[in-house]
Amino acid sequence: MEYQGTRRIQASPDEVFAFVSDVRNLPRYLPTTKRAEPQGEERVAVEGEANGHQYQADGHFHQDAQNHRLEWGSDGEISYSGTLEVMPDGDGSQVSVKLRFEPDPQRAPNQDMPGQAPSDNQIQEGIDKALESIQNFVEGRGGKEEPSAAT
Repeated sequence: MEYQGTRRIQASPDEVFAFVSDVRNLPRYLPTTKRAEPQGEERVAVEGEANGHQYQADGHFHQDAQNHRLEWGSDGEISYSGTLEVMPDGDGSQVSVKLRFEPDPQRAPNQDMPGQAPSDNQIQEGIDKALESIQNFVEGRGGKEEPSAAT
């Protein structure tokens, strides 16, 4: 399953990429994420809370500064990966995010499982809120936006 989102941001690609590629900023824009720490070369550990459940996850986090591209993926029970690309768009930037989830045989397609797995709509809302949060911080007009399903 793949999900994606795009948002135009009024800032240079270098400025946007500098913000999103700093691991310390992940909690500022990733929904439900409360803490993120680098764990050596291209590794990251994150902690947060979603749907009333605490989580901790480790994964890879690759930065390609020349192409303004991030790639990441999980090591845990839920297998997912993603990319974020920042491209020039006139006098600003366009940020595109793609998330991919490996099918879970225990989860029926489009089935809500509160406290276990987010629905397709919740995942898409999370992408949209992450992009809105990036825009808020980089443009200096607000803070982190959490999806309604985060609480």
